[in-house]
Amino acid sequence: MAKSTIVSSVLLLACLVVSKPALAAVKPAPGYDVSLEACIKKMTQPCGLELFRNIFHDGPDVSDSCCGILVEMGDPCHSEFVDVVLSNDNFYARTADYLKRSLNAWKRCKSIVEGTDAPASS
Repeated sequence: MAKSTIVSSVLLLACLVVSKPALAAVKPAPGYDVSLEACIKKMTQPCGLELFRNIFHDGPDVSDSCCGILVEMGDPCHSEFVDVVLSNDNFYARTADYLKRSLNAWKRCKSIVEGTDAPASS
């Protein structure tokens, strides 16, 4: 039950960010996972949208400024967001592809923030 509440809340947040940015400040449902809520507070709407499009909609690379926010947010938060989206049946069929994109986005952003060469995407 808690997992479905988390999935619903994250998908609602993603839909609001994509379709109506002004409404994205809607509070999550009661019972919302505390760690995920803490992660959401670290991410901005525009950067969350960039990441979502990059990983789940073949979007362009995440901007350098959003990479900074992603790396500051941390890998555990990034992984939790991706896992929650992948728990939805609409994304499950391409799980391997999305996990690969997620890892590539993380590695690229981390290398940008650390000032090292980004690994080649494969």
